[in-house]
Amino acid sequence: MIGKLSVFIGVLCMIAAGTARAGQPSYGFSVLNQRSASLSAQYWNPILAYVSKKAGVALRLKMGKTAPETTALTIKGEAQFAYTNHLFTMERVKLGWKVIARPATDGIRGQIVVPADSAINRLEDLDRQNVAFPSAEAYVGYRVPMDMLLRKGIKVSPLFAGNQEGAIGQMKSGRAAAAGVNEDVVAAFAKREKFAYRSIWSSEEFKDLPVMVSPSVPEADARAVQQALVGMLADPEGKKILAQGAQLLKLEHPVGFVAASDKDYDNYREFYRKTVM
Repeated sequence: MIGKLSVFIGVLCMIAAGTARAGQPSYGFSVLNQRSASLSAQYWNPILAYVSKKAGVALRLKMGKTAPETTALTIKGEAQFAYTNHLFTMERVKLGWKVIARPATDGIRGQIVVPADSAINRLEDLDRQNVAFPSAEAYVGYRVPMDMLLRKGIKVSPLFAGNQEGAIGQMKSGRAAAAGVNEDVVAAFAKREKFAYRSIWSSEEFKDLPVMVSPSVPEADARAVQQALVGMLADPEGKKILAQGAQLLKLEHPVGFVAASDKDYDNYREFYRKTVM
């Protein structure tokens, strides 16, 4: 299934970006599954088409059915650029991927949320309960909150939904008492779907998911992609694309990109050095 889905999304990207010019460098660009593959493609394909034109490279969207599948195909070399925060584990930092950009946001936090009318008010109320998470790979959606729950001695039964919005859906349907999520994703989902919820715990702040590049990509191409991303919001064409994406996801405003480096993600690596998971 992962292969078929990747091919389908790749076709969508080629339709959006047009046929690559002969001799033009071509790279896979994986996007972590926070939302459905279809919604992610609608948001990211116009961005990748814009960046491809500005940077003089052809970027093809690559996604698996779930976040772990997308991470797996990225590690296997099917993508050379990635929008992900799954490459900061002790083992994966050895692969040599580098941060080049990130969304221009204040940062992200993990949250444990419940429906607004839930009887659950404290973390301790979740003991022995089902809690939905995106996947065992999710950083602020699983690893950070689960590390906290383990340290507090609160035992929950994880239900993995494949992506952030899937976890919210499991909670909304009643299959899970709560969900571990990225605060920005649940806020946008709630606005789009008119869903009322409460947060009963929030993590420290982390930088938003970075755009990373494989060591196999020539420095000139990596720099060109970085510059195209960073320049989007200041360019009328790029700003229009970001505004359309914000409307699609029901974001408060268009979100551009800023240059970033590995140092911006030191607290990710520190977490993996100290986690009890």
